Amino acid sequence: MLSSAVLGSLATAQVVVRAGFDRSEVHRARAAGPLRLLTPRAAGRAAWVVTSSLGGGLVHGDNVACEIAIHPGATCVITTQSSTKAYRGTTSQQLRVRALGDATALIVPDPIVPYRDATFTQLTSIELDASASLALVDVVTAGRVAHGERWSATRFDSTLSISLDGTRRLVDRFVLDPEDGSLARRLGRFEAIGTVVICGPRVDLIATAQLAALAEIPVRRDDPVIIAGSPFATGAMFRIAGDRVHAVVETTRELLREVCRAVGEDPWSRKF
Repeated sequence: MLSSAVLGSLATAQVVVRAGFDRSEVHRARAAGPLRLLTPRAAGRAAWVVTSSLGGGLVHGDNVACEIAIHPGATCVITTQSSTKAYRGTTSQQLRVRALGDATALIVPDPIVPYRDATFTQLTSIELDASASLALVDVVTAGRVAHGERWSATRFDSTLSISLDGTRRLVDRFVLDPEDGSLARRLGRFEAIGTVVICGPRVDLIATAQLAALAEIPVRRDDPVIIAGSPFATGAMFRIAGDRVHAVVETTRELLREVCRAVGEDPWSRKF
């Protein structure tokens, strides 16, 4: 646990998304601290929430959070304006999403880039009603490789918690700490690690199909991208390791391709 002496007071942004007549709308959005909120109106029927921060990243002492409530019948795309840079020092961020009724959440931020000597903590907490659906992506990179920084963060600690109908069904904690051994040596050629979660009645058949397809693909140690998948509750979780950041991002996009078609939104449409 990081003390308040290290991190500033928690600044919590809040968003409420509701279903309108023919599309979902951001009913209320309130930024907080260095966290800024953009709510562009896309061509599809989903509401979009785009987060950004002053200075393009998190500086020492930043402690930011965002709470998003998605009401029944609404669909919300949650993404970032650019990669989240964790600068040197101690920073943290939290994302808490509640999907009510048959709401759908697509959470697809840009990769996290931990700088040399960064201590970064992340908590992502998702609460889904029984009929709600989720597609989530989370990618961390080796850092500023072009500047000679490769897995040079002091510590990276990310926790993902997913509750379905009031019961916690998934807790995934991913920690990179040099105290356990050199990160560059342990991670070898890989320059990015990604996580994808697909679950809920709107997309569960897609998750099952992805697991079945993955089981048919042989894994070789020298593959540029390696994927592993596991079922959980009404969906699946996938872990991806790749020797290029772009390759990992493209793999997450491919895993969610059918989800995007089912939902009618492409979270990458404003990025590529």
